[in-house]
Amino acid sequence: MADVFPLQVTRAVCNVLAQTEYPGLSGSELRELLHAAKLNDLAAGPNKRTQLLTTLHNAQVERKSGSTLIAYLNAAMDPLRYADNPARFYALQAELNAVLVLAGFRVNDAGQMATARLKAKNLTEAAELAGVLAVELRRRGCHPTVMRYCSEELLRKSLFHAIGEASKSIPDRLRRHTGLGLDGEDLFTAVFGSKNATPKILINAYRSDSEQAEHRGFKNLLTGIHGHYRNPRAHNTRLGSSESETDFYDAFALFSYVHRRLDSAAVAV
Repeated sequence: MADVFPLQVTRAVCNVLAQTEYPGLSGSELRELLHAAKLNDLAAGPNKRTQLLTTLHNAQVERKSGSTLIAYLNAAMDPLRYADNPARFYALQAELNAVLVLAGFRVNDAGQMATARLKAKNLTEAAELAGVLAVELRRRGCHPTVMRYCSEELLRKSLFHAIGEASKSIPDRLRRHTGLGLDGEDLFTAVFGSKNATPKILINAYRSDSEQAEHRGFKNLLTGIHGHYRNPRAHNTRLGSSESETDFYDAFALFSYVHRRLDSAAVAV
């Protein structure tokens, strides 16, 4: 019989399984799995993560066994559940392993919780042991919009293609918010304006000369990203091209910065 897992281990598992963003499970999916751990319903709580954490932790304490968490996790990671979407399985497995390896556990390819070969001593080592780029990107605070565009490329560890796909997240977001069908510099000029065109989106108050200069600089930054990251990868193959991990992480930090500025941007009036 397994010992009750420390609260922080159960919380880490729940934070992955019940996260709002992809690849997290929906509320109905979380409830569907309860029977595997001989549970009836989720506890009350303000959100999915809290509900699942309270349910699984309290059940372990009451039963004096960690088998409840193991049974639930094994059911959640049953590969048959992801037969039509294996990328989701691997994304969940990677995120779970990034936290479980800190406690000396892992989810194997059969979707079962098992003892890890090595126990990580810190977050950086956990990312290395999990062996997944997405883990390190999340640790660095990569914007979720960027992650959604290249989940499969990250799983395949294709730095070249991951950067190309991630760079598409910026113009796609602008087209979605403005309804424009343009691309590249034409899109950025139409969205952020020029000497002869009024901006549709503002990244600041756009009142002072310095604010207007910052706004123009942001537009130029997007043009540079498009020319430097997007276009070369759209017209070249990975053969003969190489990306260092340092440059890879720097690119994703830049893309994330752009999306954070867009998060706080406003529609021009």
